[in-house]
Amino acid sequence: MSWAGKWFAMTNKLFKIDRVRSVEEAVEVDRLGADLIGVAIDRDPRFDDGRYVRAEEVASIAAAVRQAEVVVMMDLLDDPGRVLDIVRMAEVRSVQPIAGRIPPLAVRGALREIGVGIVYGGIEIAHDDAPEWVFDLHDATPQLDVEFFQVDLLPEYRDSWAFLRDRSPEFPEEFQVADLNAFARDRPLLIGLDFTVDNIGEISAALPEVRGFAVTIGDGATRSGVHSHSYNQSLKVLQARPRA
Repeated sequence: MSWAGKWFAMTNKLFKIDRVRSVEEAVEVDRLGADLIGVAIDRDPRFDDGRYVRAEEVASIAAAVRQAEVVVMMDLLDDPGRVLDIVRMAEVRSVQPIAGRIPPLAVRGALREIGVGIVYGGIEIAHDDAPEWVFDLHDATPQLDVEFFQVDLLPEYRDSWAFLRDRSPEFPEEFQVADLNAFARDRPLLIGLDFTVDNIGEISAALPEVRGFAVTIGDGATRSGVHSHSYNQSLKVLQARPRA
């Protein structure tokens, strides 16, 4: 089975936890059933909390987990040779731009040659975004080699799910739950929201087309409008997710 085929053959929603920073954290997240673990080797400009590791540490983290796949979150605007050196050293099959920008064609081509896919994160959807604008840049870019699109939904609201569910229908021209499911029918979509142990089941039921959920561990946000969870909160949500 192909790398992509492995995920699409699964019936459960995938669960991805980002910014894991140690072997110990990764082993616990893996034990609790995460499917994807994001490990950053570059600083995320949204946070000032030191949650990144040296590139040399990623291979140890990847070797320590039994089920989950590790995604290296890194600067992909760099020289393709350096990017490939890091990926080979880390022994991973997926990477994610640290700041959400689309990597240059040369980097995408180099990753394609060694069978490494890209998780396109850093995509934010605000409550008043027109659906046709959300993926216009990605749709206009050839040869993306997409593993997943990772979208943060309504990050301007702390209660983003409640707003999307209850308030958005009052404004039909703005972004709706139905728009999200429509996107997910055409794209492999992971979403970030204000997940809690109380709402993760409802969200899963309301978004049948979405491939999975992404939780970002983070403290010390450098700007407003960022969805993040503490490490302990992330574990609780992971444990509460519905399973087939």
